[in-house]
Amino acid sequence: MIAGDGTLDAMRDVELHRASERADAIRRTGNLGAEQILAQAQADAAALIARRCAAAERLAQLDERDRLAEARAQARGTVLRAQRSVLIEARAAAHRTVRDMVGDPRLERQLERLAADARGRLATAGPVQIVAAPDGGFVARAGSREIDYSLRAQVDRIVDAMAGELERLWR
Repeated sequence: MIAGDGTLDAMRDVELHRASERADAIRRTGNLGAEQILAQAQADAAALIARRCAAAERLAQLDERDRLAEARAQARGTVLRAQRSVLIEARAAAHRTVRDMVGDPRLERQLERLAADARGRLATAGPVQIVAAPDGGFVARAGSREIDYSLRAQVDRIVDAMAGELERLWR
């Protein structure tokens, strides 16, 4: 039995040695696989972080462009409101000045010249009627044609023409 026990011990040692080698091989394979998995995970994480950073940068650029566009639009709106305010004030001042001129002999002479001009321009359309405007000036009518020489219309035409000139100066 002793001889058999030695064989058994030797076989057991051989089997233990083989099992130990297989375990070491499995451990090495597992470690290598774990290292590969870890390296791949790190590469994937780095790529994901790079994509997220690039996306965040694009969003920041878009946000900056949006803020800049909004600021420009607000500035343009402020400028347009200021320009409109100037035109409204100019129109109101011109209307006040012309109202103060009603009854002035120089204005009456000018209106007489305009009435003669209107009669001449509308004569081909039929009899010309000159109708006084409530705020001064007149409206000349003949047939389906009409010329508005009311002071309000005259001032509005002048301010509108001036507005075009002002817009060119404001640019």
